[in-house]
Amino acid sequence: MRGYLRRARAWFHELLRAHLTPTSIGVAVGLGIFIGCLPIYGIHLVVCVAAARSLRLNQAILYAAANISNPFFAPFLVTAEIAVGEWLRRGDTVGSAAPFTDGSFWSMAQQAPDLFLSCSLGSLVIGGVLGAILGVAALLAARQWRPLAESPA
Repeated sequence: MRGYLRRARAWFHELLRAHLTPTSIGVAVGLGIFIGCLPIYGIHLVVCVAAARSLRLNQAILYAAANISNPFFAPFLVTAEIAVGEWLRRGDTVGSAAPFTDGSFWSMAQQAPDLFLSCSLGSLVIGGVLGAILGVAALLAARQWRPLAESPA
């Protein structure tokens, strides 16, 4: 039993410490934010692990950044994505509030594909912008932090 625990601990430490250059940290945060903004709820983990392995990025950092779509931020994020998507598709954001004015479940269900399309389109823009900004911020923070971590105590 101790052998399994030892191997699990070694695997977990390797997972946390792999690919920790400032550039890879910035890319992992930026890509994680972008993936987290996509409306693919339920498969963010699979997409993050696949992306991190194929691009040789830290899986833990990438998935932690993808959790921007947590229950606290998701309502604001989805609302902004729908508004941006509606603006890109129609030129205004008036249509984004239309399903909620009627109040009936049937009207919301009928407009769900249209809202999903707007949300998907808006998520590409918002995810790209947030990913770029927060990725660069993580890169700059990692560059500042790295010399402190390597300095002798």
